Amino acid sequence: RDEIRDWSSDVCSSDLRMPQHVVKRGLDIPIAGRATGAIVDLPVPDAVAYTPTEFAGVIPRIVAKPGTKVRAGDVLFHDKTHTEMVFLSPVCGTVREVRRGERRVITDYIVDVDGTETASFPTFTAAQIQGMSREEARSAILAGGLWAAIRTRPLSLIADPAVVPQSIVVSATETGPLQPGADVLLDATDKDALQAGLVALKALTDGTVFFTSPAGHSHPALQGLSGVEEHTFKGPHPAGDSVVQVNLVDPPRGAGQVWYVSAWDAARIGKLLLEGVFPAQRVYAAVGAGCKNPRFVRTVLGAPVAHVAGEVIPEDVRWIRGSVLTGDATSSDRWMSYYRNAIHVLPNEVKRELFGWTMPQLGRYSFHRAFLSGFFGGGKPRDLRPGIFGGHRGMVPIGVYRKVVATPDIDVPFLFKSISAGDIEESVELGMLDMSEEEAALCTFICPSKIEFDEMLRSGVRQYIKEA
Repeated sequence: RDEIRDWSSDVCSSDLRMPQHVVKRGLDIPIAGRATGAIVDLPVPDAVAYTPTEFAGVIPRIVAKPGTKVRAGDVLFHDKTHTEMVFLSPVCGTVREVRRGERRVITDYIVDVDGTETASFPTFTAAQIQGMSREEARSAILAGGLWAAIRTRPLSLIADPAVVPQSIVVSATETGPLQPGADVLLDATDKDALQAGLVALKALTDGTVFFTSPAGHSHPALQGLSGVEEHTFKGPHPAGDSVVQVNLVDPPRGAGQVWYVSAWDAARIGKLLLEGVFPAQRVYAAVGAGCKNPRFVRTVLGAPVAHVAGEVIPEDVRWIRGSVLTGDATSSDRWMSYYRNAIHVLPNEVKRELFGWTMPQLGRYSFHRAFLSGFFGGGKPRDLRPGIFGGHRGMVPIGVYRKVVATPDIDVPFLFKSISAGDIEESVELGMLDMSEEEAALCTFICPSKIEFDEMLRSGVRQYIKEA
């Protein structure tokens, strides 16, 4: 790890006596619509749903069919390959519908809310959790429906329960555009649950559990944690991305896997073990210029998108689960995500100006400083819209992409030309399995050629999995 921390100072600098990483490459996109204020407690919605397509590598097999009455915490479906990997109902009610898309892929698993019955699970004391074997911790997390929170590097698939990872990285950082962080997603009272979750995760690996947090934080739940190696991160996005942190803290060696999980999911694992109930409560953020009142809300997993977003502007808008960089396009009649903690409402209208390129454009944002506004205004929030302002053209290797890629030794033009040519072996050698989707999306955002790097990266990884 000391060798890792000695990487070029223009990428990341750290103190060898204290793992404090300062990421110098990246970009904080100054987009308007940040949520503010206290968390609003919403009433329980009429229905909730899972979107199984967001669980990478999972083939769902239905357990509770439409019309089945379920308690909160009952099994709805499980993975075909790992039948012990179950997905539990966030609420008590009746399974309304299982919607399918192309090739009969399950897109929505909907449960109507009715009642308050809750399934119970075994409870453990802190001392019992401390003494857990790997099999006991694994079985408890699987049975409690929280195994999907644990993902792997490389490939970012849900972790295979049979594998012993090289290490586990637990991240309490989030730097994505307008995304809520630990100050909102973790409560001050979550410290005991977080500590219990970290201890349970430690039982799953023979290696180290790394815990990453924002530099200079003062969150009570993140103070004085034991049994982990703590690292702090500071810098522009993607400094808070878990995948980038894995690359900088303990990248996979050989055929090894590094698992990663968010701190708020680790706290949910702790609550499951300490309290014996499936922790279905979630805090989401409604953000973006399309929201009349950007806000934080407390509701249940899989709540309706419109329920979380509240009132929106009377214009054509784009609904995005997650950030504008790597979020999923959705609609107001769909459901909140398992992994993503925000719904971004983005106005679709892109206003055009006659001979706009001849104007100083003082109100425009420009990463390349193509307008005067690029030289002043700093990080002032701006109403950014989904226009690309130009046509697609060939990739121009002018060295601009390295400014936003924090993972060392990634030559973006060479990597993506290799992916485009279908040369998977060379793509892997050039870092395809190391680069994060967040970094690729930042390259898309600043690309003068309007190339969709994130889509290309996903396509290359899918081809690698197919050929592996």
